[in-house]
Amino acid sequence: MTCPFLKETRVKHCDKSALRKMIRIAGNAAQDTCSSPRYKECEVYRRAPDNSNELQCPHLRESLAQYCAASAVMRLIPYSEPMASRCGGDAYRYCDVYLEAGDAPAQAAATRRDAAVGGIRIPTRLRYSRNHMWLDADQGGSCHIGVDAFLTRVLGAVEEVTFLKQTGVHRPSAIFTVRGMDLEVMFPNSIRVTASNLYLRANPARLTADPYGMGWLFQGVEVPDRPPVTAGLVRGDEVPRWMESEIARMSAFLAECWNSRHGAALMNDGGVFSPDVLQHLSHEETLEMFHEFFLGTREAQA
Repeated sequence: MTCPFLKETRVKHCDKSALRKMIRIAGNAAQDTCSSPRYKECEVYRRAPDNSNELQCPHLRESLAQYCAASAVMRLIPYSEPMASRCGGDAYRYCDVYLEAGDAPAQAAATRRDAAVGGIRIPTRLRYSRNHMWLDADQGGSCHIGVDAFLTRVLGAVEEVTFLKQTGVHRPSAIFTVRGMDLEVMFPNSIRVTASNLYLRANPARLTADPYGMGWLFQGVEVPDRPPVTAGLVRGDEVPRWMESEIARMSAFLAECWNSRHGAALMNDGGVFSPDVLQHLSHEETLEMFHEFFLGTREAQA
């Protein structure tokens, strides 16, 4: 699958130029220097003359290229290299340009397929670790990783996002600074991380505003000699049932806190914990919650 904004066009470039610059072929291409006998006036041609008397420059090459129709600036990509960019695969779903431009039919269809438990959105096309991180893996072995809406509901406003290792083979981990506390999350399986979403460092609000889109954390590929990146993750019809049990577990945890010293603000009328619940917890209770729900030290069960 490729991005719906990925389009193709015919381009030309000079085979002798030190800088390969692709130029889109317009309707008046025959009027330019390279495509007319005036090519003999070109400095590049003069450095590598040809004895032929062709009507256009013998060093002129034409080919197909692709570009993003949603981008304000046209960047031409050789047609032979579409998979070198996220445009040529499923990864386009995490491109800022795609997300900002919006593909209304596709996004509406995806939203209809999403489940919701207690008002918490859980796209069922994704797989989830027991510590509330999601995985989107395509058949080619590439993947994206982020945190789910259950965790972002707990976090509320995030002040800072820090990536411990931005690339390399490891279990992807990040630190969220919330209310002055540093809280770490770690994906349970190793991948080869090829990119981290560094935009979150400048705008951490993306993490909670769009956890399944602009709030993604890591991009990578599966490592052949390691356990499968999908090992032990919750998927498909298991996801809503698992989320229900997690909400119940969180409710029980908060009820215990309430019994000790908190008020009813920990819960809303529907029984699901209130957003930004951390503001009602002490430092010690917050650390206990993260150890129990989000650290990722417990291996998921299939």
